[in-house]
Amino acid sequence: MKVSHIYIKDNHQFKDFELDLTYPAGHPKAGKPLDKVCIIGQSGTGKTSLLNKLAKPAEKIYYSEPTTKSDQINNNQITTPLDFDSKNSSFIKYVNSDSDIRFTLLDNGYLVYKNGIESSQSRYSLPIMIDAHTGEKDLGENLQYWKDIIKDIIVFREQEIQKKLEIAELVTTNQELLQAELDKFNEWQKSRPNPLKDLADNYLDKLLSQFHLRVRQSLDFKKTEDIKTIKIETIEGKEVPNNLLSTGTKQIILTTLPLYASKPTKTIILFDEPERSLYPDIQTKIIDFYTSLSTDCQFFFATHSPLIASCFEPWEIIELKFKPDGSVYRELYYDSQKENHVDNYTIDPRYLRWDSILTRIFDLDNDSNEARTRKLMELATLRSKLHKANGKLSVEEKQKLQAQFEKLANLLDWEYDAEN
Repeated sequence: MKVSHIYIKDNHQFKDFELDLTYPAGHPKAGKPLDKVCIIGQSGTGKTSLLNKLAKPAEKIYYSEPTTKSDQINNNQITTPLDFDSKNSSFIKYVNSDSDIRFTLLDNGYLVYKNGIESSQSRYSLPIMIDAHTGEKDLGENLQYWKDIIKDIIVFREQEIQKKLEIAELVTTNQELLQAELDKFNEWQKSRPNPLKDLADNYLDKLLSQFHLRVRQSLDFKKTEDIKTIKIETIEGKEVPNNLLSTGTKQIILTTLPLYASKPTKTIILFDEPERSLYPDIQTKIIDFYTSLSTDCQFFFATHSPLIASCFEPWEIIELKFKPDGSVYRELYYDSQKENHVDNYTIDPRYLRWDSILTRIFDLDNDSNEARTRKLMELATLRSKLHKANGKLSVEEKQKLQAQFEKLANLLDWEYDAEN
């Protein structure tokens, strides 16, 4: 299930607001819903609001076959216009590979499922909202996911230890029986996937490697609590207590855990501020990591980070801007008089310098702050003095002036030719 279009008639800052969320002409996936979407814009333009409009209505879904425009759903006595060809009501149109699936967003915030397929054959996962501001003390479902993972690991470890103890008792008694039990144990290991190894190899180690860490897969059994613990260690094998893990490391684990644990399919995944607490180099990699955990889902990211935005194709970016009346619109990265075609886009964040992303996409008016501007003027003055010297200064004075210029140029990251 993927969103291809959104239309909102009148809701707060959204007035007759429409989004086309499909790949443009000329793209290999032209006309199909975008696999991932990045929402940017000034505070108050409605980035998080758009995420909530996709997430909250799905708290309750009524299944129904297509009927007339005036429809009663189940016993809830909900009546609403269902004219998808007009804009009398807000609607969100969902599309999957089999057919067009349309939802009508009612005033009470519920979604009505409308499809020609029997509802019993058309079960799709509800959108998953992942908030980067979730604290460790308020994990909600994330904490339950972690508890379930720990439970599976504990059961596996208990069975493994029990079998090893049984084998140990045979070491000095019956060699033939010992080999038979060893063979049984090897078969048990092959038939019973190790949940800790799966957690490490298919999830956490891919993430922790960015921080030079990994999951300790060997059982360091010194006390019974060790059975219930997932330990993190450095690449060199030194254990790192959980309370010493960085905020960024914990943040990524908390926000990616639902994807690994629930393994959603055909689901809309919503992220608010995925960049929170992450160093810039990790921000440039995190989008690919998120999307790799579920390849048949559609991802929406609301962000303030130019580094996050640089991970998206231009047609995947929804830049919200204010109109004079306070309503918002989508800034197009191609001429509206031309076709929405891949060749008509004049901005592509993947190819821009970080400072260009800030000025061209995030609308930062100035390319520097006042302190830098003053220093640039000072640098220009020094350069002018050096050019005008022409033998008027002693060698010592010119060298001193040149040293001041080079020091300031390096401070400002200004490229210069030392000989000119």
